[in-house]
Amino acid sequence: MQVIVFEDTGVERLWPLTTLRPACDITIGAQTLCQTLGHIGSVHRVVRPPLARHLAAIADSRVTLWGGLAAPPVDEPLMSRHGALTVIVNARVVPSRATIVAIRSLVEAGHRGIVRDGDTIAAAIVHRTADGAGADDAALRHLIDTGSPEGVAALGLGTLDCGLELLHEPHDIVTAHEWAMPGLLAMVIDSGRYDEVQPGLFVAADVTLHEPIVIRRGPVVVESGATIGPFVCLDGPVFIGPGVRVNPHAWIREAAAIAAHCRVGGEIEASVMEPFSNKPHDGYLGHSHLGSWVNLAAGTITGNLKVSYGTVRLKHPTGTVDTGRQFLGAQIGDLAKTAINTSLPCGSRIGVAATVGGAVPDVVPAFHNQLMGGVQGSATTAAQAATVLERMMARRGLSILPADRDLLEAVCPA
Repeated sequence: MQVIVFEDTGVERLWPLTTLRPACDITIGAQTLCQTLGHIGSVHRVVRPPLARHLAAIADSRVTLWGGLAAPPVDEPLMSRHGALTVIVNARVVPSRATIVAIRSLVEAGHRGIVRDGDTIAAAIVHRTADGAGADDAALRHLIDTGSPEGVAALGLGTLDCGLELLHEPHDIVTAHEWAMPGLLAMVIDSGRYDEVQPGLFVAADVTLHEPIVIRRGPVVVESGATIGPFVCLDGPVFIGPGVRVNPHAWIREAAAIAAHCRVGGEIEASVMEPFSNKPHDGYLGHSHLGSWVNLAAGTITGNLKVSYGTVRLKHPTGTVDTGRQFLGAQIGDLAKTAINTSLPCGSRIGVAATVGGAVPDVVPAFHNQLMGGVQGSATTAAQAATVLERMMARRGLSILPADRDLLEAVCPA
């Protein structure tokens, strides 16, 4: 079955995590939406032009810049047996066990229709025809060619009774991660690929555990190739991805999800680290989300609770938003870096390829270097960001590709 995931204008509101990655490739719980929908069918992304070009250029040669797999482009004819279903899903839908159950129920029912979130299309079920000449086929081609769901909306489909959660604001990513993680971890464990080597600790093949390791509560899932050092304390639910290295004496707390090939140490709580990021030293990361190829230097600390114990507010160009959250840390875009002893305030957002240190403001633009250029800082070029990325990739045994440089050029404001 074909599953098409499309981005709408709402992804811009999720800055900075969506600058260099599709919204459907944000890790929530233990998986991205693309990974979760892979349980239903063959997933194809319909994303912004720079990201689409990157996916097409990468093909199967390497993981994408944001660390996910590059699915083949949608170039096969949209024809199948009569009555074949295609599932269309908004890239801002929260990946969760409930999402899988809801979409599977729609597929089993087989009815054409749209799932709405207000005026937004959250998902749709359409029917392809054997000759590809039907109205639904034309709407699909329009979606793939333009990235716009207008053709699907114009079909006049009825509303399907199905509840799907969407990400609307940056802090929704942290909230969704916390509530989705237990269900997604249960799905992972139910796959049967893991051995429970001690109560609450589920490990895949080729995991290296250096005793003593303390599991104060589970579940803790450790993927293949990961290494956990001695005197590590794990308070589940926790997900540790493939090839991750957890340094000795780390404290990995509830709702921490460490994606592939990260290096972690210190204290991490209710946070996500996307693939290939580093937080190897002491310091606190709480209720935060790090993109890929991020490096948090020694002593970097995220504030996640205001001194007033009130709710955290986020600054947007259109005004201030009260998140309703008492605990909210930092959201850090891909390729961003911190200097030693950096302090990040509650609700801070750091743009892609930014470099910060000391006391950091609430919002740091992409490609901004706070450490050079005096009080005002300076701008980082795409070429400079690519140089740093090339050096980081070499440490993971990867080579930078022209597609990576092109993507950085496309999103760099300069």
